[in-house]
Amino acid sequence: MRVIGGTHRSRILEEVEGSQTRETKDRVKESIFNSISSYIYDSVVLDLFSGSGSLGIEALSRGAKHAVFNDSYKKAFNVLQNNISTLNLNDQTTVYRNDYIDCIEKQTTPFDVILLDPPYELSVLNKIITLIDENKLLTPSGIIVILSKKGRVITDTEQLVITKTKNMGITKVTYMKWRG
Repeated sequence: MRVIGGTHRSRILEEVEGSQTRETKDRVKESIFNSISSYIYDSVVLDLFSGSGSLGIEALSRGAKHAVFNDSYKKAFNVLQNNISTLNLNDQTTVYRNDYIDCIEKQTTPFDVILLDPPYELSVLNKIITLIDENKLLTPSGIIVILSKKGRVITDTEQLVITKTKNMGITKVTYMKWRG
């Protein structure tokens, strides 16, 4: 697995071994970041289910100013810290090893980009989107990018709406913004 674009382009990232995590394929990552390129520069990013950190690191490589990473799985957390350290990104990152709810509840300022890529077997996306809405964790002009198994139903909240979906193999990518 590698960084696709930006200042760390072509750098190899360590992957998390085992079946607890699933790395995002390069073509999916490239498609996502091409779609949200206008949101990335100078942004603050939340990578809630980080795994190795490839999505948040891609955002930093493409010009995000800060990324908050979270993963509760110890192996993933260790790989994430190694990848951040190897690329000298420590000053641009905050790293948590928490349950996703605990991580969300710790956040006090909104994010420009929120990346949600939980394990496909978890059915928590609609709950997380509701928590983001209730806690106003997305800036007014921000975007949420959700990776899920194709066929997973993701619903709008009172204030957050789906603006686009795209299927890529077994992955569905959903984009959400504030209503209006």
